Amino acid sequence: MNQNFNQLQVRFPGLGCWVFLLIAFWIIGAIGITGVLKSIFALVLFLVLAPVIAFAGLQFWIKRNLVQGNCPVCDQPLTSLKTVNTPCPNCGTQVTVGEAGFERVASEGTIDVQAVDVQAVDVQTSAVGVESSSEESTTVIDVEVQRLPEADA
Repeated sequence: MNQNFNQLQVRFPGLGCWVFLLIAFWIIGAIGITGVLKSIFALVLFLVLAPVIAFAGLQFWIKRNLVQGNCPVCDQPLTSLKTVNTPCPNCGTQVTVGEAGFERVASEGTIDVQAVDVQAVDVQTSAVGVESSSEESTTVIDVEVQRLPEADA
């Protein structure tokens, strides 16, 4: 039951060329040859200038939004956009761009402390009530804590 029906196919070879010529003459007649040439010139000018303008705009945007600095925890050099929280590739600390460069991201209520002057002192201790000839050496770190005034909001 395999029936092949002959289908009627009409072909007009070269018709596309004639249609193109008809449309081209119609456009030239409607707007004139100078209008067609001006349109072609404007199109070529746009195709040349658009990438140049886009590249200059991208460079301007990158200069304004790209920040380079060091991680506040491990001093690893970092590069990031202003609005993005970035993990440090060295220590994994989440950092964001602040007024003075990169700052650690801390949850609400966390107090971030920087040690300015820490001095280690070796102290000799011995066990109380135990007669022993060996004494243990421990390190004591003397830290002075000052509370800074609240920042004005």
